[in-house]
Amino acid sequence: MARAHVDIELRWGDQDAYGHINNVAFARYLEESRVRVFWLGSAREVTGMERHFRGDDPEGPKMLVASQQIEFLRVLEYSATPLVVELWIGELGGSSLEVHYELVDETGDARTVVARAITTVVIVDGVTLRPVRLSEEGRASVAPWMDAPLRLGRRKAR
Repeated sequence: MARAHVDIELRWGDQDAYGHINNVAFARYLEESRVRVFWLGSAREVTGMERHFRGDDPEGPKMLVASQQIEFLRVLEYSATPLVVELWIGELGGSSLEVHYELVDETGDARTVVARAITTVVIVDGVTLRPVRLSEEGRASVAPWMDAPLRLGRRKAR
């Protein structure tokens, strides 16, 4: 599978009253992993996706979140072991990307997926904030990181 891996340090303050990592923190982990992959290029792997969807020019393209779904599968306990966010592109549109994630707890002997998520981002003009078509360079940078899209939802088909 073509996935970028981002290690996220858990913070003591990410816990809720029950001593588990709070659901709100998961949205921050997704954001941090997107920034590291698409802006900083600091995933474990060199993806080549950095700076194609947002540059240093304040009037240049911007990546805006259009929607986000998170499916919580297991409780995540605070630990000194970083959470691993596995990120890939599940769908590619004219001006949008569907970023898919699995959040993995590696504190035990097994790979434990604690949550799955999908974020739809739209690339917009930096001034008008209107969607702009993905550049050929941007599309080419995404191609190696495309993989099967997640299908979220716990309900069984009827």
